[in-house]
Amino acid sequence: MKKSAMFLLWVGAAISVSEIFTGGLLAPLGLVQGLIVIIIGHIIGTALFAGGACVSYCRKLNAMDSVAFSFGKLGGKLVALCNLVQLMGWIIILVVQAGGAIAGVFPTLPFWTVTLGLSILQIVWAVIFGTPGGRINDVAVVLLAGLCVLFFVESFGYAAGSFSISNNMSIMLGIELSIAMPVSWLPLAGDYSSKANDKIGATLMPFLGYFLGSCFMYIIGLSIVVSNGSDIFAFIASSRFRYVACGIVLLSTITTNFVAIYSAAVSSTKWIKTKNVRTSILVVGIFTLFVSVFFPVSRFELILEKFLTSITMVFVPIFTLVLLEFFMKKQKTEKPINWGQLFIVFIGIAGNWLFNKYSIFIPTVMTALLVSTLFTIKYIVGRTQARGRKNP
Repeated sequence: MKKSAMFLLWVGAAISVSEIFTGGLLAPLGLVQGLIVIIIGHIIGTALFAGGACVSYCRKLNAMDSVAFSFGKLGGKLVALCNLVQLMGWIIILVVQAGGAIAGVFPTLPFWTVTLGLSILQIVWAVIFGTPGGRINDVAVVLLAGLCVLFFVESFGYAAGSFSISNNMSIMLGIELSIAMPVSWLPLAGDYSSKANDKIGATLMPFLGYFLGSCFMYIIGLSIVVSNGSDIFAFIASSRFRYVACGIVLLSTITTNFVAIYSAAVSSTKWIKTKNVRTSILVVGIFTLFVSVFFPVSRFELILEKFLTSITMVFVPIFTLVLLEFFMKKQKTEKPINWGQLFIVFIGIAGNWLFNKYSIFIPTVMTALLVSTLFTIKYIVGRTQARGRKNP
């Protein structure tokens, strides 16, 4: 893939109602603190994301094959299953959010018909175009970016609403929610970077594309809630450009889920062998369609927050270890499953849960430090034992 295609791919992945909505959750922090939290969180999260992309490019392996390099074939399949679950979760959440926004503009349409229509459109798009990164995706992303600028400018003239801003948001949680978005793409970054033409295209372009696109989406959400006292759905329904906004929502949902559906299909091939990735795309698309139609919309905000923190809880330990092994130039494990590595990951997951529960510094950073410490101890002990066997 060319640098421009890689950049636009990840800008497009970042443009979604979900990102705008999550930015709005940071409103209790205020505009200044919210902006600082967004930038800090995205620097950390996107750096991890770019690191995962770099590993896959250098190894010439897709994301899940790169994970299997560290955890063994069976261990890689377990991670692929986790990735498949979280990607299908994202597909469902994005469709539900988009459905809520569009249904607000067209209140006579039943919600389930909107989610059904969106699901069918994204399946058709994915099956027809197969893999992301083509010219049609580039054009769609450029159009989306232009529409979002118009949408953002329009928000400053919007009359204040009566939306109540909750105080249930700490700086640490805000940073975690900003980290979570790029980290949620970490398990599939390598699916595209492994096909890049060079290292800059594989590492820097995904970083810049996602960082700029996601920060802008978060800032739109933050500014709408702080400045206008309205959530994103009420804003779209009352906007002078609500039909343009519906176009943004529709196109961004399709282009973002296009990336997620393809990578979910790739992960599914670790469990279900098929020579045609479009078959897996169809299976993933149909499953998420049925769940989207029956999603419990009333609990959406709580589900989204828990979902985002769960993603960082699982994938930060996994990819911290993958990055450590890559930079220490360890050889591929020949075991079907590397229990020692998985044990470190389980400790990292438990640690992340505790760090989040007690708001200890930045949970993602603390988790990365914990996994790094355990991995270093394991590495030193292993080297010492190896020397002992050579020199009895």
